[in-house]
Amino acid sequence: MPDAVAFVVEPKTGLRLPGEFCVRGQTSDCAPLAGMGVRVKRIAGVGVKVYACGLYVDPASARAVVGDRYVGKSVKDVAKDQGLFDAVNGADSVEKTVRLVFARDIDSAKIRDALSERLRPALGAGSPSLKRFEAYFDGVTFKKGQSLTFTASGGKLMTSFGSKEAGVIADGKLCTALFDAYLGKSPVVPSAKESLGQQLAGHVTG
Repeated sequence: MPDAVAFVVEPKTGLRLPGEFCVRGQTSDCAPLAGMGVRVKRIAGVGVKVYACGLYVDPASARAVVGDRYVGKSVKDVAKDQGLFDAVNGADSVEKTVRLVFARDIDSAKIRDALSERLRPALGAGSPSLKRFEAYFDGVTFKKGQSLTFTASGGKLMTSFGSKEAGVIADGKLCTALFDAYLGKSPVVPSAKESLGQQLAGHVTG
């Protein structure tokens, strides 16, 4: 991540997210922060903040995928159109990144299990990609303020814990299934998807 990148504070957690994400620090390969929110989990009836979530998508790439489909339409309506999110998620040409910054110490097994629950129906319980993905989290504990980042590009999923790359898995279905957790019909962080939709709609309707 280049030193010049500015950070944005997620207001509900006070945690910082980079204003743009550059894959492997390459300044020529960056996407802006286009959606932001907080994951809240209810424990014993109380809402607990788990992590701040940032979604990074290059608007020009999204526009290239949807073409003129939304030109002239209402930004408000397009921002809520699941077809927009499906097009972005389903296109290998649209590089997508989600960064999670933890608001509390948490055993990575809880994150792994939550993600696996979303991935398993699409990949199958015996998927080699799923097993490799799950193995990344063995013996890891996320501390408050630490980050977990997923980037999907060209049918490959790159996973990083903080600044350390955990690995890259070449599996387009894994990429689509993982980002469906954030861009699909039942997103784990609805506010991040909503703000992403508003940002993208402004670019594809004009």
